[in-house]
Amino acid sequence: MLNNSENKSFFIIDYDKKYLKQIVELFINTVHNINKKDYTKKQLNAWANPKYDLKTWEKRFEKSKPYLCMLEDEVVGFCEYYDGYIDCFYIHFKYQGYGVGKLLLTHILKLAKDNKIDKIKVDASITAKPFFEKFGFKQVKENLVKRGNQELINFSMEMDLKF
Repeated sequence: MLNNSENKSFFIIDYDKKYLKQIVELFINTVHNINKKDYTKKQLNAWANPKYDLKTWEKRFEKSKPYLCMLEDEVVGFCEYYDGYIDCFYIHFKYQGYGVGKLLLTHILKLAKDNKIDKIKVDASITAKPFFEKFGFKQVKENLVKRGNQELINFSMEMDLKF
């Protein structure tokens, strides 16, 4: 649990379908507000299309079961994590710098430790790379990812865990 400036606590919960629309909108709004300094509008639209299909997302989340960071009944961050790999990892653009990412990452590290995972991997955007580096992730390689007719750069990163 983590307190914000209004003395309300952030907390982590397992995926709950009732937050589906909030999660998808958080993803799209965060990409378009935070990543715009590193990617073009066309790249952002290819990555996080504002015209989304909720059923597609519902199927994805039913399988991936993301972890949600909550502030009361609002989703302020989420991540997908499985088998030592962090997939989606997004913090609401209005809650950047409040420790939400640290709280989610700490949750993932505890899960990894509990499951005796010795290496965590992530493919981080240009924007997210410094966050992961701050917590000890090292770049393994640079990737060129195709989304529709756009190419985006991201970075494969790893962190060795010592237990």
